Amino acid sequence: MNKFLRKISFRYLFKRGSKSLSSQTILTSSGVGIGTAVLIVVLSVMNGFENELQKRILGVIPHVTIEKSGGFTDTDKLFDQIKQNNLVLDVAPYLASQVVINNKDNSKGIMLKGTSGTNEISIIPENMLIGELSQLDDGATIILGDSLAYELNVAVGDSVNLLNIDQTNPLIGVPRVVAFKVVGLFSVGSEVDQMYGLVSTDAFNKLIKPKNGTGIEIRVKNVLEARSIGRNIINELETDEYIKLSSWDQSYGGLFRAVQLEKIMVSLLMSLILLVAVLSLLMSVNNLIKNNEKEIAILRTMGYSRWEIQSVFMQLILTIGLVGILIGNLLGFLLASNITEFLNLLSQVFNISMLDVYYLDYFPSIVNFQQILWINLATFILLVIFGYMPSNKAANTNPVNIINRS
Repeated sequence: MNKFLRKISFRYLFKRGSKSLSSQTILTSSGVGIGTAVLIVVLSVMNGFENELQKRILGVIPHVTIEKSGGFTDTDKLFDQIKQNNLVLDVAPYLASQVVINNKDNSKGIMLKGTSGTNEISIIPENMLIGELSQLDDGATIILGDSLAYELNVAVGDSVNLLNIDQTNPLIGVPRVVAFKVVGLFSVGSEVDQMYGLVSTDAFNKLIKPKNGTGIEIRVKNVLEARSIGRNIINELETDEYIKLSSWDQSYGGLFRAVQLEKIMVSLLMSLILLVAVLSLLMSVNNLIKNNEKEIAILRTMGYSRWEIQSVFMQLILTIGLVGILIGNLLGFLLASNITEFLNLLSQVFNISMLDVYYLDYFPSIVNFQQILWINLATFILLVIFGYMPSNKAANTNPVNIINRS
């Protein structure tokens, strides 16, 4: 495109006979910018909540567990061998079973874990509200999630009963019941708080008497590949005995797939805002072409080709669109990085609370620059595809018809 046509293209950005931007340019650029910003903010918040969910649930439950009949011997040697795998974060003994916990008229099925302050590799030690894991060594003591304690109406110092329904007292034929004193509460901010209890390894073995002995709990770097990492670890052990492999996705895989699906659906819905902004831009350019048919006809009679006429309006569309994308990136990044402060401001202005309905007192947000790049690329492609239609219409303007109508 030559310099003269480039000037004509840029002139359409301003009011006729003025050096100030036209309202059409401001509104269409703002529309593309807001659409881009909304998509960036929504994806960033969804990334943040997905990460929190992953951290608060997968930070507690084992990523991979392996068990075999009779339990493992020489576990220290096995731990050292497993830790040599570069994809493994940590290894610990694993004892867990489902039991019934009871306090007066309140009963509930929970996951009971046998552990100690030195063997616990989850995030529970960092999220203790009251007490410490070392208190489990005091005998028949138990640590509960705060939501579970609230549901059972117990506090630190109270006693609860654990019922092992898999074993019965041979004398009277009823489930074995053992009283435990509550010595601590933890809160990781997820449903784990409602269904998890911790006792010492010795207390667990006396209550449950596991048939397969102690298993092995493994935490991995990439939780999405936990099962395949577990298989590789079993292959590296070089044993002919059957080893049972379990991974987090067997119990929580459906939840995380639902989160992924929700993320995709919300992103698609928010993309409609961006699509509407792009269509609004093209409608504005289409009206501009109608209002300047005479100028286009004059350019055609001066010998400019259809491609040159088309490039005038493609440049106009892309200029407005790229400015909108730039505004959207800046606005989206600022909002996504300060979403909690922004929502707190809205709460104060409208006297409403947006955070009390969730277990967090902040909105987690993770800005993924690769996602921003894809958003920008998708927006640019939309501008090119849809921008072709009005610019092609301008290129096919017949100067004879325009002159005859005049």
